[in-house]
Amino acid sequence: MWRSSPQVYLRRFSHFFLAGLALMLLAACSPAALEPLPTALAPALPPAIDATTAPLAPATRVVDIVTAVAPISAEIVAATPVTPTPAPPTPSSIGLRPGEIAGFVQPNFEVDPEAAVDWRPPPVPVPHSLHPDDHYWLSRPIPSGRRNYDLEWYPYGSEPLLAAALPYRVHHGIDFPNETGTPILAAASGMVIHAGPLPSPRDGVNYYGNTVIIWHDWQWQGRNVYTLYAHTLELFVEVGDYVQQGQLIAGVGASGEVSGPHLHLEVRVGQNSYNHTRNPLLWLAPYEGWGTLAGRFVDRQNRPIQGATITIFPHTVNTTRRTTRTYMSNLVNSDEIWNENFVVADLPAGRYEVLLNVADRTFRRIVELKPGQTTFIVVQADFVFLPTATPSPTSTATPTATPTATAEP
Repeated sequence: MWRSSPQVYLRRFSHFFLAGLALMLLAACSPAALEPLPTALAPALPPAIDATTAPLAPATRVVDIVTAVAPISAEIVAATPVTPTPAPPTPSSIGLRPGEIAGFVQPNFEVDPEAAVDWRPPPVPVPHSLHPDDHYWLSRPIPSGRRNYDLEWYPYGSEPLLAAALPYRVHHGIDFPNETGTPILAAASGMVIHAGPLPSPRDGVNYYGNTVIIWHDWQWQGRNVYTLYAHTLELFVEVGDYVQQGQLIAGVGASGEVSGPHLHLEVRVGQNSYNHTRNPLLWLAPYEGWGTLAGRFVDRQNRPIQGATITIFPHTVNTTRRTTRTYMSNLVNSDEIWNENFVVADLPAGRYEVLLNVADRTFRRIVELKPGQTTFIVVQADFVFLPTATPSPTSTATPTATPTATAEP
């Protein structure tokens, strides 16, 4: 058999080595090799769905509700031209700083029995939407271990359920009663567009007290979303600050026109306005294994019934009976998707009996509340509801003293 000499093998090896090296250099210099590797993949948005072809029942319809889900970095926000709403000056005094707030005790402070903290599971991480119509994108503004659920006898869209607390105006937010100095956390990331007193444009009274307003770095159905945190003791942010979700922004206080220390929270959609609020209970993430009951109680002509009493009795879970009312007037807004007129949040998953009472009539429903999402019911009465007409203003003598305000503007 013919064999090559060692010199021939050496020459062939050198030729193959040089050819391979040349191919490697060409590949390294190709345009594809010079492109930088991506550092992160952009989140994929769900495909748009034509809502006009979906069923009408809110519990089953599917709509395209996500318009932006990726958080924006502080650098991007700073580079984006913004025109924040002009804000009054912040308080001139320094007051308590974050490291001092935990040890502050208001003189003669008495704990409100309504502020006693019941055990709650931890909230689920956000954003959270097991049901396609849910948008639980906000975390609790009060940390776990404190009262981070709302004051149930003064719900959104209603007057107080306690006769002794009247008269209060219809609530455009929800309240979290807590001891003075309890940390207040940003419910989502965004830019601070107001930090300081918030006088009413109607009469100049500072009903809200020290207030923080955050313009969030995402949108809902193409519209801006804002959260408002009122009656704070001290502010730890300034206008123009970019805050992360869960960041300390203030401490619970009793500034403004209030009867005790609490956080008043509002969710505003479309405009940073008192008239553009939505029910925060449809935005705050539920607790693990718990859910939200919402619904629409309408008359024979499908018009919302105002001020109806709703009582919820647990059947298969160990929890207390809950009572609320349908929204008292059309001055408060329903959610664009759910179009609800009552919400009861923070209920353990299980079976409940729901009694809806209006005009000496009672309507009964049995519901199975699912964990981590909104369970929605529609109840239609067999009569036409006629709301009480708003009385016309009457002439009175010129007041000699300024009346005392008792609620938010």
